[in-house]
Amino acid sequence: MKKEKPSYKFIIALTEHRVYGTTLAPYLITPNSMGTFYTIKSLVIKEELETFEYQFTPIEKHLVEIIDRYSDDNIARKFSGKYSGTEFFQNIDKDFFDEKVSPYIDAHIADAIDVILENDIPFYQKPSKYINVYDEDRIRIEPELSKAVFWFKLTKEGLSYHLRVEQPDGRQIKILRKDPTIVANMPSRLLIGNNLYRFNDFSSKKLVPFFTKEVVQIPSSVTDKYLKTFVLNTIKNQHVRADGFKIAESNPNIKAIIEIEEDLNLRPVLRLYFQYGKKKFPANTESQTEVELIQQNNTYTFLKYLRNETWEENLFEILDELGIQLNDNILVKKEDRKLNDRELGYEMLNWINEYKTQLEELGFEIEQQQTSKKYYTGTQKLSIDIKTESDWFDLYAMVEFGDFKFPFIRLKKHIAKGQREFELPNGEIVILPIEWFSQFKELLPFAEGKDENLKFSKFHFQLLQANLNAETLQQIDKLKSLDFNDYEKIAPPGNLNATLRNYQADGYSWMNYLYQNNFGGCLADDMGLGKTLQTLAMLQRLKEEKLEKEIKELPGTLIVLPTSLVHNWKNEIKKFAPDLKVYQHTGTSRKKMSNFSGVVNYYDVIITTYGTMRNDIELLKTVEFNYLILDESQYIKNPTSKTYKMVCEVKSQHKLVLTGTPIENSLSDLWSQINFLNRGLLGSFTFFKKEFIVPIEKNADEEKQKQLKNLISPFILRRTKNEVAKDLPSLTEQVRVCKMTETQSNLYEEEKSAIRNSLLQNFDKMGVEKSALLVLQGLTRLRQLANHPNMLQMQSDSGKFEEVIRVLKNLISEKHKVLIFSSFVKLLNIFKDKFEQEKWDYSLLTGQTRDREEVINQFQTDEEKQLFLISLKAGGVGLNLTAADYIFILDPWWNPAAESQAINRAHRIGQNKKVFVYRFISEKSIEEKISHHQQRKSELAELFINSNNPFEAINRDEILNLFS
Repeated sequence: MKKEKPSYKFIIALTEHRVYGTTLAPYLITPNSMGTFYTIKSLVIKEELETFEYQFTPIEKHLVEIIDRYSDDNIARKFSGKYSGTEFFQNIDKDFFDEKVSPYIDAHIADAIDVILENDIPFYQKPSKYINVYDEDRIRIEPELSKAVFWFKLTKEGLSYHLRVEQPDGRQIKILRKDPTIVANMPSRLLIGNNLYRFNDFSSKKLVPFFTKEVVQIPSSVTDKYLKTFVLNTIKNQHVRADGFKIAESNPNIKAIIEIEEDLNLRPVLRLYFQYGKKKFPANTESQTEVELIQQNNTYTFLKYLRNETWEENLFEILDELGIQLNDNILVKKEDRKLNDRELGYEMLNWINEYKTQLEELGFEIEQQQTSKKYYTGTQKLSIDIKTESDWFDLYAMVEFGDFKFPFIRLKKHIAKGQREFELPNGEIVILPIEWFSQFKELLPFAEGKDENLKFSKFHFQLLQANLNAETLQQIDKLKSLDFNDYEKIAPPGNLNATLRNYQADGYSWMNYLYQNNFGGCLADDMGLGKTLQTLAMLQRLKEEKLEKEIKELPGTLIVLPTSLVHNWKNEIKKFAPDLKVYQHTGTSRKKMSNFSGVVNYYDVIITTYGTMRNDIELLKTVEFNYLILDESQYIKNPTSKTYKMVCEVKSQHKLVLTGTPIENSLSDLWSQINFLNRGLLGSFTFFKKEFIVPIEKNADEEKQKQLKNLISPFILRRTKNEVAKDLPSLTEQVRVCKMTETQSNLYEEEKSAIRNSLLQNFDKMGVEKSALLVLQGLTRLRQLANHPNMLQMQSDSGKFEEVIRVLKNLISEKHKVLIFSSFVKLLNIFKDKFEQEKWDYSLLTGQTRDREEVINQFQTDEEKQLFLISLKAGGVGLNLTAADYIFILDPWWNPAAESQAINRAHRIGQNKKVFVYRFISEKSIEEKISHHQQRKSELAELFINSNNPFEAINRDEILNLFS
């Protein structure tokens, strides 16, 4: 910035504007060489402040900014949105200018003049065409405010009045024929000669008549009207002297009134008034004086009511302590509730209901205008009593509005529809408190009572805990005892052949808590975390408790599951809970019986499939089971399906479902499973769709999400693999035995028989050793059939294929990444086609893949690619696939080393997740024999692993046994 030039001087000049007359302008001036006048060097513009060779003081900059606010362009922008001041002033309406624009300019001119006075800024008159200013043009601003006093005289001939302008020191200012200049109208700023006078709360327009005349005469014909209007307002706001009528100060009775009114839209509002004697005026009016005209026998008396500021301030403090503030003379609550105008009015009426007695004791009167509705302003009371039965909570709620008392259930429709206005028998309108809606709107849809009580199922205990106040909840011992965050941790059963991990022990205790309180539950742990083991621990406990307590009438548990899981459940029971007596009610060979109760009372566990359950529903529903357990419960996700309807017909004392994906596609999946477990917990499906599915799935309603979570959270236990990683080993391996479909099994048996017959003939002709190729070809064909008959162009479905796809659906929904290994590229291609049909993104690596690195990198980095199909030959070595945490071996073979190499693609250095390995084996196939030999590390397995020609050391019977 350049140095200040000492010859420059900052001034404010009084000059002329082409449209609105007198205005202020900032200039830089310099004295002439003779020192007798000053020359205007430059008009100072806000945008050019930094370009002048002059150092402006903060006060000078402030003045420039004040004046700039009413520049032509800024006026145009503020009042029209246009940027051209010239165009704006050419087209401006005079009435609009006088009403809106002129007061805005006056306020800024008055503000600037006050700053000039306070800081002794040089102030000059400058005619618009002059380029010089002279010392004799300097304006002096009177430091004290001026006062205008009106002198009225009333006679029989009429009314006359004149005006005196006075200074506080008693000097009288002559304005008659002094040609004053109005610098600002309101508040008045008046220039007489070189002296500028300031008036507050006074308009220059009232001075104008006295610029040219000394007295204003009002004829008798309009005197009465003039007294009631002009004179009354002048007495109210100005200094007045009177002759011919009286002006008296009154000391009336005063009171505060809270008045219930309606706005233009007929919405209720509360307005505050202060009444002095007979005069009532809004509390927000700025005038400190009210005037009442009393006319008697042609005499006029003006009573002045001076407001009691101390008393009014005290009332405002009382309202403030009650959380109320005044907004444009409407009483509102201070906190921002983000409510519409009608709801705000309702809130204030409820405030009156709550504080009416207290307000009246503090000196407020509550009044109601003649409104379209008569609002009830008395007290409101809600009392609740709860009684408990075995499976129900009966809630007796009564409401009281003054002398009226009736059951809360009569308000059910109003609460459900959000209608806050309720008509009492006497016609008054009660505004139901918003708290009743927040407290009961979630409860009422689930209430089943029709009389005076509201009846809730025990399943809704969480709903009651969340919505009833602490005082009410204290009445219910049963509710106090239900705490799913602090249930008892119990020891595992003694004869369980497993050590439960920490999270499994928690799940086992959670299931016991559900069992003890007769609630149904959904165990929804990630795949591989041991849902079956936790369930078996619970069933083993029941078995041991039955024996210990000699409970004779404890029926068995029915477990319904997909056909593909029957073998696995049998194996898991045999492995972990061999004490359990198991009956398998599946397949075409199952026993036909008319009485099923003997089976149910003898066996601890009855295993059946969803298909068998549907076919035998008439038999199964004749008995009652202790536990009804559904594995892969997403099978009943469709509430209109036959499976769902049938399983709901099976009777049991307790229910449990197991699934890794309680919600596959929509919240409707959840409803069917929860409704099976705890009938009525989520209401009817129609209600659930309206109240939850639509708001959550279409509108992402967070409140509904929260409400639904609160309803179901006690009955769903879900732990992800990441959440329990600390309890897991780095590698978990499991064999999944898959039942072949009927068509597949028939094709397999036919092929196996044909191969066996062919081998017998070949062995007789050529011997065992020379038949090696034929044996290997036969084994390969059986392996392919065990995987999928389509590999041999035999049209059939595949049990293993269906089971793998079922498990993959779970893992995909859980956002896991899976490596899928097979010895057969044909099998990988069958899966590839299925993935594309399901629109699952995947990677593929075989011997024909050229861009190996790119394919690997995509799987590692792309979150959408959750599946990686890999041939054992192409992917057994040289791959680092640590993004995956699940590995599928589709077709085990003799050499476990090849499988180990595949597993090491994910389970290696750099892997930060726990890895699960699943080997899929087709039941009663060559794969089962291979797996059996691998586990036993038999001599036969060693031969096939280590020998170049295993058939040199294997005999005819051992080979034929593979095809038995």
